Amino acid sequence: MSTPQRRRPPSFKRPWTAEEDSLLGVKPDRALARKFGRTIQAVRARRHLKRVSLVKQWRPEDDRILGTRPDQQVAMLLGRPALTVAGRRRKLGIPCFYEHRPWAPEHLELLGRKPDQEVAILTGHPLSTVMFKRSQLGRPKADPVLDYWTPEQDRLIGTMPDSKVAQRTGRTVWAVRQRRFRLKIENKCPERPPWTEQEIALLGTLPDAELAKRLRCPIYRVNYKRKSLHIPPFPRGGKA
Repeated sequence: MSTPQRRRPPSFKRPWTAEEDSLLGVKPDRALARKFGRTIQAVRARRHLKRVSLVKQWRPEDDRILGTRPDQQVAMLLGRPALTVAGRRRKLGIPCFYEHRPWAPEHLELLGRKPDQEVAILTGHPLSTVMFKRSQLGRPKADPVLDYWTPEQDRLIGTMPDSKVAQRTGRTVWAVRQRRFRLKIENKCPERPPWTEQEIALLGTLPDAELAKRLRCPIYRVNYKRKSLHIPPFPRGGKA
């Protein structure tokens, strides 16, 4: 009677080599399973045991998004950590969406005196930067109770352009516009006609200040419209 042949041990019992461990996470588990002659479950279990994260390869279309908007937004779009996005952007030499610039003295005076969102629009700094700078200076958030609207002021909204209401009430145009939106009052006296397709096409091709001068409108209007459409600013020293 012949003796039965000894069966080869399953692949998951085969010791892992240092070379195999070094490749974990570099390629998809399925590809490594075929390469190693192991099951996908075995590769995945080994990677988890070694606490190795699966590396997500960068595609050309992923790289093209870098720098077109804040790293946090790009990270959400690509499903990657924000630190990974920032590292990839710096490695490729792509500038950050927001230019880091010093705070002007008159802009510092606004911190804590006006709402953070309003300061962000007036100064052009990101909201997160405004909040951090205000906290760094030890200033509390602007108290909305101290800036209440009277019935007489509310009756002015919509009867004249927002800039005129701002002058009459001693407020910013942004504050008047926000109040009008909150009260759902139609803007019967717009500052200027709605944006045309030709004007929108110019956004980002010139500095906001230069474009505002050409269109004969406030710079905040150009800045707000460009940001609402997620159009990057005109690069310093660049060409349109």
